Amino acid sequence: MVTIGEAFTPTEGIIYSASDVKLKMGLNLIPSPGMLHLTESSCIWSCEERNASISIPWPRVGAHAISSVPGEGIFLMVDVNIVWPGFYTGYPENNGDAHPDELGEENDEGHDSEISDGAITEMWLQPASREIVDQIFSAMRECQILNPGSDVSEDEDYMEAEEDELEEVEDMRNLQLDDEDKFADAEE
Repeated sequence: MVTIGEAFTPTEGIIYSASDVKLKMGLNLIPSPGMLHLTESSCIWSCEERNASISIPWPRVGAHAISSVPGEGIFLMVDVNIVWPGFYTGYPENNGDAHPDELGEENDEGHDSEISDGAITEMWLQPASREIVDQIFSAMRECQILNPGSDVSEDEDYMEAEEDELEEVEDMRNLQLDDEDKFADAEE
């Protein structure tokens, strides 16, 4: 579950930390830079100046990549539509769970993000230098390895099918167009 709350610094399982990292969610750039913490279980961005943080568990990160747009940084695709009152409103057409309460205010009870499964949130982490971008990307890969996706099956049938497919690919790699015997039975 994506968690939103007051700014904090994790104490356990930290793989990498970087200061002065800007966060962009969808079209909204959060004006104050914050601290990025990549832990064994979550990607956490925390901003002391705004007393706010967001913690995204690794299984919710569908993809991450180095991006040059909107600026050099890390692109994240989170598999939920995040609503962060005061920071990011999400995409209304996909935001089936974020309903205002009777008073017309958003309910932020428990500091959990209002999310809608099946939707996505695009985010960009923009550190101060290219060197830090590379370090963040490397640390994220390490964290993703520690948290494999739930859709990966490791049963025997899956492994056997994979080996058969590799043999077919290997045969195709050995195919050469200048070998006339390979195409002797082909129709013109």
